[in-house]
Amino acid sequence: MIRHSRIRPLKIAITGPPGSGKTTAVLKIADYLRKKGFTVGGMVTKEIRASKHREGFKIIDIMTGEEKIFAHVKYYREKYPKYVVGKYGVNIEALDDLGIRAIENAMRSADIIIIDEIGKMELMSEKFIEVVRRCINNDMKPVIMTVHMKLRDPFLREIRARPEFRLYNLSPINRNVIPPLVLKELMEE
Repeated sequence: MIRHSRIRPLKIAITGPPGSGKTTAVLKIADYLRKKGFTVGGMVTKEIRASKHREGFKIIDIMTGEEKIFAHVKYYREKYPKYVVGKYGVNIEALDDLGIRAIENAMRSADIIIIDEIGKMELMSEKFIEVVRRCINNDMKPVIMTVHMKLRDPFLREIRARPEFRLYNLSPINRNVIPPLVLKELMEE
């Protein structure tokens, strides 16, 4: 792979309210880094919409494009009754399979690791927490993640308190400014 510049192994967490553009921000960052010759891996969680209504979420492996339905208003409530968040039934198997596999593959073969999102649904999986912890304890590669803004989970408190993390608060006002700031920090020598 031809790299056009070096990248710093920073740990970056982007937070913000639902709908503020966290996933869009990390995808913009990933797209820019790919254009610069870097390999980007990991997972993103994108909304599933029917007309103007959100019906669920899907997990997408950034490197392969493989996707699975992660949560939905119409599915999974009966199959996984203990994995329900609000109106969504959560397909924890999709996260434990595709999400974890995407992160582990990124840890092995990507230059940059992206994890979107670490929120209430994702934190239902101990396997997911363990692989994220291994990922952020690796000092060799940059990690860019999105984290739920107000969730009081101990693992999220741990991430927010770690001194090596740079935390960006995204809002509709600054959402176009944050990706260039993150990229500037990553690319600086």
